[in-house]
Amino acid sequence: MTPSRPPHHEIAAILEARIQALTTLHRYFRAAAHRFLSYLQTDFPQLRQLSELRRDPHLLGWLRCLSQEDPPLSNSTRRIYLVGLRRLFRDLATQNPSLQPGLILPEDFPPPPPLPRELRLTPRTDHHHHQRSPLPHPIFGEIFDAHIQTLTTTLRPSTINGYRVAVRGFLSGLQRDFPQVHQLSELRRDPHLLGWLGRLCAPDPAWSIGTREKYLYNLRRLLHDLAVGHPLQYALILPQDFPRWLPPQLRHTSKRLLHPLFTEIFDAPIQTLATTLRPGTIQNYRCTVHHFLAYLQTDFPQLRQLSELRRDPHLCGWFRRLCEQDPPLSNTTRQHYLLNLRRLLDELAYAGHPLQPGLILAEDLPPRPRYLPRALCPEDDRQLQQELRHIDDLSSNALLLTRATGIRIGECIHLPLDCLRSLGQDQWAMHVPLGKLYTERLVPVDGDVRQMVSRILALRTEAPAAHLVKSAGFLLPRSAGSKALYEHLNLVLHRAAERAGCSHPITCHQLRHTYATEMIRLGVSLPALMQLLGHKDIRMTMRYVQVTQGDLQREFHLAQQNARQHHQIPQLSVSSSWSAKLDLPGIRRLLAATRHLLEMYRRQLQDEKAGRKLQRLDKRLLKVAFELDRFGTPQK
Repeated sequence: MTPSRPPHHEIAAILEARIQALTTLHRYFRAAAHRFLSYLQTDFPQLRQLSELRRDPHLLGWLRCLSQEDPPLSNSTRRIYLVGLRRLFRDLATQNPSLQPGLILPEDFPPPPPLPRELRLTPRTDHHHHQRSPLPHPIFGEIFDAHIQTLTTTLRPSTINGYRVAVRGFLSGLQRDFPQVHQLSELRRDPHLLGWLGRLCAPDPAWSIGTREKYLYNLRRLLHDLAVGHPLQYALILPQDFPRWLPPQLRHTSKRLLHPLFTEIFDAPIQTLATTLRPGTIQNYRCTVHHFLAYLQTDFPQLRQLSELRRDPHLCGWFRRLCEQDPPLSNTTRQHYLLNLRRLLDELAYAGHPLQPGLILAEDLPPRPRYLPRALCPEDDRQLQQELRHIDDLSSNALLLTRATGIRIGECIHLPLDCLRSLGQDQWAMHVPLGKLYTERLVPVDGDVRQMVSRILALRTEAPAAHLVKSAGFLLPRSAGSKALYEHLNLVLHRAAERAGCSHPITCHQLRHTYATEMIRLGVSLPALMQLLGHKDIRMTMRYVQVTQGDLQREFHLAQQNARQHHQIPQLSVSSSWSAKLDLPGIRRLLAATRHLLEMYRRQLQDEKAGRKLQRLDKRLLKVAFELDRFGTPQK
C-alpha cells in the first residue's frame, strides 16, 4: 500500500525548487516558506494546490497569525517574512499562470522602525538622485567612504546605503564619546566597539534583532576589508556580539551570559590553541564554549566547580538542547560542537582540573551525512564550458581554469601571478599555494590551460586601477576581499548555467567534482588523483570521488555477463584421423586432450565423490604419459 504524502507536499516541493534556484541567500526565503506552510497545515489542511490560494482567507489569516505571535515578532521580522514570500509568489507566477495575483499587497507591510537622527541620511534633492552627506568623523569618514565607493561597483545601492548607515552610527558615537581617537590603530574592542554595541541596544523604541544584526555584519565586513591596508586590531567584533547567535530563551536578557567562573577557565586552553590553529577555528571554539556556558547558567545556575560536571544531567541535557534548536542544527554542526567541547575538556583535564572522564563519548556524536559527488552530466558540462568560452571575461576564464585543473575555488582566487611553472621541455604545471589543508602542490597542465592563464593575464591589464592595487601578486583582480570575489564568481556561474540551459543550478565546487570524476573515468589511479586534488588521505579521495550511477550499472551488467561465461567449456577440436598416425607424439597429444576434457568435465560436477574418482583417473593417465616419455627415451 502506497504511504500517503504529507499535507501540502506539492506546494512545499514547488516552493523549495524555487528557493534552490535563487541566487541570493536562501535562509530568509526558506524561513518564510516554512512558517507559511506550517500555518496552512494547521488552519487549512484541505488545501492542495497553489492555484487554490486566495488573499482572503489564506494570506490575511497568515498576516494575523504573524501579528499574534507570543513572544511578538518585531516589525522588521514580519517585513522579512512578507518580502520573502512575496518574492517567491512573484517568481512562481511566471511559471504558474493559475496563481492569483495580488496575494500580498504593499499595505500589508508593517512600518519600518524610525532611525535616530544621527543615522538618517540627507533627503533626496530630486526625483532621481540624492545628495550624499559626508560621513561625520573628519579622519575616519574619508577612509570608510573610500572603501564603500569601491563596493558600489559590485553591490546594489540599497546594500551600499546599509553600509553607510552602519558607519554613520558608529562614527557619530565615536566622535561624540571618544574625540581623542585619531588613528584606526587606536580602535579597541573595549571601550570603543562595546560602547557602540551598548548604544545599539539602548534606543527607545528598541531596534529589532534583525536591524542590530545587520549593523554588526556591515561594520564587521568593512573593518575586515580595511585591515588589509590599515593596522587594525583583530577581533573587534566577535560572534557572541550578534543577537541571533544567542539561544532563543536568552535573546531578550541584558545580563552577562557567560558563566562568571568557567569563562576564564575555558579561555586558557583556547588561548593555547590559538598559537597553532586558524582564527576561524578559534572562533568556532569560542562559539561552542559560549553556547555551553549559556546553557549551564540557565539550566544549572548552582554549578560552581568543574569537578561537579556530570555526563547526566549536564552533558546529556546539552545534547538534547542542541537537538531541540529551532531552526534545527544539522548533524555536522552538532558534531562540531561536541568535538570542540570534548577537546577543550581533554585539555583542561590534562592541565590538572578534576574533571570526570567520559563526559562526551563516541556514541554521542551524530553521524555525518555522506553525500555522493555532484558531478555534472556530460551534456551539462559541455554546454556550460561552451557558454563560459563565449562570455570570455575574467570571471568566465577563472571558472574554466577551475574546471580544467580541479582546484578549489578558494585556491583559484588566491593563485599568484606566476602560477605557471616549467618542468622541462613541453612540460608545465600550475603551482597551487597553501590552501584549505595547508598544502601546496603542482598540477600538470596542457596547452589549453596555459592559454586560459594567458587570457586572464591579458584581461587583467584592463581591470580598474583600484582593483589592481588590492590584487598585488594575485592572478585575479578584486574590488574587495576574497569573499566578495567568491560571491561574484558564483553568481557568474549561476547565470552562465541558466543561459546554457543546464538541467539544474550549478555551484563552483561541482566543477571540481566533475574534474575528479572525469579523471577516474580516464583511468587515473586514486593515489595520483589524491595528489592532483591536494588531499592528505586516500580515504578522503575515495569518499570525495565516487563512480556515477551509470558506471555502476555498466560494471554490474558486465560482471553478470562474465559470470555466465565463466564455466563455459571451450570446444576442443580432436582430429578424426588420429588413428592413422600411430606414433608416440600422436599418442601423447591424445592423452593430453583426454586429461583436459576430463578436468573440464570434473569442474562441472556437483558430486564431490565422483570428482575425486576423476582426479584419481587423471593421475593414472599422467603415469601413462610419464611411462611413454621413458619408453621413447633411448636407454644408455
